[in-house]
This record gives sequence, structure tokens and C-alpha cells, in this order.
Amino acid sequence: MLLDYMDFISGAISVGFAYALFKGDGAEEEIDDEEDEDHEEGNGRFVTLSCQGCRKLKKHREVKRNLYQCTKCKRYVDLR
Repeated sequence: MLLDYMDFISGAISVGFAYALFKGDGAEEEIDDEEDEDHEEGNGRFVTLSCQGCRKLKKHREVKRNLYQCTKCKRYVDLR
């Protein structure tokens, strides 16, 4: 009977740990929908996104609304 409770508690702790591990730290930054204007080339905000070309978290420059370009490999990320 005591062993059943121990198994249940250890299982609950394992599930909680796995959830916290895979939840992540929110690598993609939330984008505000308040800005409706398009940005000109060279003027844009920088956000940290996961780059498919570099396979790492890199800074991306916003070229147009919800269109980002990696500052290292110049690959575009379209979030439209």
C-alpha cells in the first residue's frame, strides 16, 4: 500500500519535471499587433528567434511586418 503511494508521487514528480523541461523558456518573443506600418529596409526591430539556417537562437531584424531576416546567415523567416 505504501509502495503504491510512492509510485504515484514519483510518477507525478516525473511528469512535472518533463512538463517543465519541454515547456521551454519562451525562445520566440511575442510580437505586438499594435504596429500596422511596414518597416523600410534597414529600419526594424530586432527579436531573438530560432534560425533554421544557423540552427541556433539568433537575432533577426524585422524587414516587413512579420517578416524577419537573420543577421548572420541572411535567411528570411516568415511568420505571416
